[in-house]
Amino acid sequence: MSKVTFKNSTAVFTLDEPRRPNEDALEANLSVEELPYLPWASPPLAVSFEPEKPLTREIPDFPDGGIRAWSVVIGALFMSFGTFGWINSFGVFQTYYEEYTFKEQSASNIAWIGSIQYGLIFIPALLTGRLLDLGHYNIPLAISSAFYIAALFLVAECKTFLQVILCQGVATGFFAGMLFGSTPAIVSHWFLRKRSQAFGVLAMGSSIGGTVLPIATQQLFGKVGFKWSVRAVAFIITFAVIVANLLLRPRLPPSNAKGSLFNWKAFKNPAFTCCVLAYNVTLLGLYVPLIYLDLSGQAAGYSPNFTFYLISIANLASLIGRLSSGVLADKFGALNTLIPFTLIGAVVSFAWPFSTSSIASMVVVSVIYGCATGAFVSLIPSAPARLGGMSDAGSRIGMAITCMAFGAAGGPPLAGVIRTKSGGFDDVGLYSGGVILAGCALLAATRYLALGKWVGKF
Repeated sequence: MSKVTFKNSTAVFTLDEPRRPNEDALEANLSVEELPYLPWASPPLAVSFEPEKPLTREIPDFPDGGIRAWSVVIGALFMSFGTFGWINSFGVFQTYYEEYTFKEQSASNIAWIGSIQYGLIFIPALLTGRLLDLGHYNIPLAISSAFYIAALFLVAECKTFLQVILCQGVATGFFAGMLFGSTPAIVSHWFLRKRSQAFGVLAMGSSIGGTVLPIATQQLFGKVGFKWSVRAVAFIITFAVIVANLLLRPRLPPSNAKGSLFNWKAFKNPAFTCCVLAYNVTLLGLYVPLIYLDLSGQAAGYSPNFTFYLISIANLASLIGRLSSGVLADKFGALNTLIPFTLIGAVVSFAWPFSTSSIASMVVVSVIYGCATGAFVSLIPSAPARLGGMSDAGSRIGMAITCMAFGAAGGPPLAGVIRTKSGGFDDVGLYSGGVILAGCALLAATRYLALGKWVGKF
């Protein structure tokens, strides 16, 4: 195989010349999203990246199935259940805290607990992604698991609002991020052609957790009280985290890529910068309905015994979005799939406050909303992984996810302020739908910047 040399004002790069199609038909037919995580065989980000004309490489034999590979996916599912499933259950706590524990606090103040969780679960991805690139995974995972489980049990012992913020908001949010941050990258070690399907199964965990845990918590509140409700949920999550620790294992060797924890050079790629901005703007509104579905139903006069199920219905419906988006992304491209699903989420967010006229309409809105948000969560790692070389893919995905913390943390409190000022949920729905719509526009701009045209698979 011959060499091709690229020169610019600062460096010289020598790359293997792509093989002719008749040299290796299998490699020639690989799409960009099928390219594996190859730490040793990718150009730096400064080299031009053409998504529809990937540079071919010697591709190792990926299992793409089998008992060991799928056991890793099952471990990832359990990890998603125990981390994002817990975070997605905060709507039940929002209602409980408003009605019982912290009546003196405003809705926006209480929403900060969930917002801190949503924000902090993304931040550690920067660190865990870099550690994975360097070959450190299972020991940090075990240590973080111990702290996470301890924080969950300590939530039951909190007595003041500040204690709840520090324990449920800060501690469980941060350590959940330490556990989940590198999970998608671990799955990518074992799958190539079926990677999107594997990601879909991984994402099912948060849907199942977000369905089961709120129902269990709500039922236990009335039977055993707050403390033992939290402890019971903590025991369930402990089991899930232990299973994940036993099953999750990296497969590919450490990367030799050098650099600091935060690689600012990645942001020289305008598509990557636009992608990060799009994620943040979208998250300013995406989780707002999930937190306030319960309260909006009660405000319309429905029984709390029914309204709390809306959160579980939305999380259960997200299973459809997570699985279907993975299949569609394999065929049409990640952003080509993500943009329509997110657009549907914007429309449903606009409609949500006006759906309280009947139980049926609220259920329909919850189902469609859940499908849309499920697709977004499932496809988060896809675009950042493609927008640069593969030697720092873990760090780049980590940076993108970490930067999402700003949007995730800021959205619910802003919605709480709007609700307090307006006295209802109509303006909250307009806010949520509006920022999600703006995020869709930025995702479309990301796609154009990456491809250089409006038509193509990305």
